[in-house]
Amino acid sequence: MRILSNKTLFVFLIIHFLVWSLLPLLRTSIPMDSIEAVTWGWLCDWGTNKHPPLSGHLAYGAWVLGNQSAYALYALSQLCVLFGFIYIFKLACRFMDDEKAVLAVMLLEGVIYYGFSAPEFNVNVLSLALWPATAYYFYRAVVKGNWFDWTLTGIFAGLNLLNKYVSGILLLCMLLFMIFDHKARQRFKQAGPYICALVTALVFAPHAFWLYEHNFFTLDYFLARSGKAAFENAPILNHLVYPLKFLGAQILFGLGALLIYVIGIRKAPRRFINLSGFESRFLVWLGMTPVIIMALISFVGGIKLKTMWGFPALYMLGILLLAFSKHLLTEAARRKMVIGTYILMLLMATAYATTVYFNKGDKVHLHPLAYAYQMENLWDENADGKPLKYVMGDVWWADNVALFAPSQPKPIIWGNPAQNPWIDKADLDKSGALIVTADPYLYGQISRTLENISAPLPVEVMIRNPQGKVKFKKLYYGFYNIGTK
Repeated sequence: MRILSNKTLFVFLIIHFLVWSLLPLLRTSIPMDSIEAVTWGWLCDWGTNKHPPLSGHLAYGAWVLGNQSAYALYALSQLCVLFGFIYIFKLACRFMDDEKAVLAVMLLEGVIYYGFSAPEFNVNVLSLALWPATAYYFYRAVVKGNWFDWTLTGIFAGLNLLNKYVSGILLLCMLLFMIFDHKARQRFKQAGPYICALVTALVFAPHAFWLYEHNFFTLDYFLARSGKAAFENAPILNHLVYPLKFLGAQILFGLGALLIYVIGIRKAPRRFINLSGFESRFLVWLGMTPVIIMALISFVGGIKLKTMWGFPALYMLGILLLAFSKHLLTEAARRKMVIGTYILMLLMATAYATTVYFNKGDKVHLHPLAYAYQMENLWDENADGKPLKYVMGDVWWADNVALFAPSQPKPIIWGNPAQNPWIDKADLDKSGALIVTADPYLYGQISRTLENISAPLPVEVMIRNPQGKVKFKKLYYGFYNIGTK
């Protein structure tokens, strides 16, 4: 295998995996998105209250196989990154020699999404694996017209949609490329693209049916995350400021890769770009256009996009820089890029470790077992022997109780049974629920949604970081449908 025989790439993959899977062990608590994903995999089938189900099933599988170990989730994140790196290398080899292809991968160490942000397993990290694989098999399918490649393209395109709806933008770029590129357009005369579309639909079909059964309520979350937030006095600024902020964030998060590249090619001799027109168009449509389309959506609709939606869209940054470079990649330039990659990895790892070690927040250093036992004890003191079957609250406080309390109650996020597809309302009414949140407004919102909610009571949870610094977090707890003592 070319990856195993390429020592530089193989060593980089191993070092990257070890650094970014071990560093998060400095945390006391598991990241919120990862806990949420495990909960989805535990309780959901073909849909969740936010996203399609794929990330949840993978997280829960790692959680079980890893004996409920935090490291299993950190390792899963980095396996996704490495899977993506491998397919980026395979894709890069279609446009350049192996040495450049290795550098196209290593440059991504300078993209914050692949290092600093990747330890927290979520739909975005999984996208880092699925986007490059989809693009790779799509390229092969368009070039060769092989039905097997079209099938694999369909499988990964379907998995992309089964992971996150925003991945549809990559599929849109693939379609636009086939429409506007003369060579690719010829494939519409063959069965391949239609096989691909059918396979994609079949992979996504169970979730589509689930959406229909649940009145497409997860789309409310999707729309809320991309909702308008107008400037009161000048709404037109939405259409300018939001796309510029989104594009600026993507440039900022990719700045490390750009820096490594610029340092590497500085003083290098000029060369002619030898890409064919087809290759250039492919790289532009699938490498640049996804970010542009996201910005255009923001521009046309005046929509504020989440910065993290650009997570996988920079997957081709290294390939683009090297494929369109007007400089000859000398041995000295290669050496500088490799050294620069490891220096930047060290700097980012140091920044991550420092941020975690000195952090005093509950999202990093909550002791989940102690907290969950504390909450279950409050239930036991008030519930007259009823087992704890449900816990209501926001994602962080409810899911930590759900995963770490001895009784493992089902979480009811935001306290709304209608938005939690795993809830049997009749059983909830019979069994009652513990309510816990740090947000008194949310507690009031739950009280307005459901009847028989007790008045909130304050409780403090201790947070201790690795330095031994202690602080106390004030929470509010109460009960639904039980007679308290």
